[in-house]
Amino acid sequence: MLKKFPLILIALLFLTISVTLTWGQVEWNEVWSGALNRFTGNSSTWNALLDERIPRLIVLICSGASLAVSGAIMQSLFHNPLASPGVLGITAGGSLCVLIVFLSGIYTTIPLTIPLAAVIGCFLSLLLVMGLAKAQGPQNTTHLILIGIAISTLLVALQGALVYCVRDNWALVQIVTEWQAGSTYNRNWEHVHMLLPLTLIGLYGAWAYRHEMNLLALGDEEARNLGVDVTPVRWRLLLCVTLLSGGALAATGAIAFFGLVLPHLVRTLEGPNHRTLIPLCILAGGTLLPTLDNAMRVLHLQFLTIGNISGVIGGIFFFALLYQNHSRRVYA
Repeated sequence: MLKKFPLILIALLFLTISVTLTWGQVEWNEVWSGALNRFTGNSSTWNALLDERIPRLIVLICSGASLAVSGAIMQSLFHNPLASPGVLGITAGGSLCVLIVFLSGIYTTIPLTIPLAAVIGCFLSLLLVMGLAKAQGPQNTTHLILIGIAISTLLVALQGALVYCVRDNWALVQIVTEWQAGSTYNRNWEHVHMLLPLTLIGLYGAWAYRHEMNLLALGDEEARNLGVDVTPVRWRLLLCVTLLSGGALAATGAIAFFGLVLPHLVRTLEGPNHRTLIPLCILAGGTLLPTLDNAMRVLHLQFLTIGNISGVIGGIFFFALLYQNHSRRVYA
């Protein structure tokens, strides 16, 4: 079963791609003929395939891969299954900065301020959490996670206060609410431009440091003895986390716990070797997020978002991890 896991993911990915591109309210024959007319220059009208389905698929695949890999990196660096960008408050910092961009209105003229704000917010939040943890002595991962949860709670409260201040602006509140809920509605090429460069850079960094992550799993002293420049490598990987988390946050909004649940499951099924773990997280994340989106569309769950579903599933999984007694077997 475990040896077939990558094959199952690949088959599911192809099925998901075909469903995303061909299934919708507009008939496929009409969609395909319209796309051909666009390619031949006979038409410039909106097309469901070219202007909605393809960019939506790219956003979902990139976001899923980004969230899964960023979670895998965090869990590896901190040797803890509860570590993820969301739990450590990184995502909350990015969300606050993006919210400020929404409230300022600058995104209407310069859309790329959204991913820029997301990445800067994620990185500043990471620095805050790491700084507070370091100020209180040698880093303990459990203590670090508690600090991250406290910072996240504070930043979420600030977001709520800001949204309440503009409650009379219904159009803005609707935009912010959909984004905070992790909605994938109306994704287009603008969102692809926000996400794709950050995803490619972040995934390349994670791929390039797979060997070093294996050595870091042995402990900092052992990694140094084996030739790893621990501090620079750790910060480069954390930078990859901020790029991946910020890109996904900018394009799809807050999708809670996806970066915690999925990498932990992949690690449990396939083992802690990052030479296989990182590519499998890319494949699993890029497959399961669009699959979940398709399932919600087929079941007509338009009143929910991926962020809602992921939050419920992830919350249950989070409680299960808190009471798990054998996590050391996977992360040690």
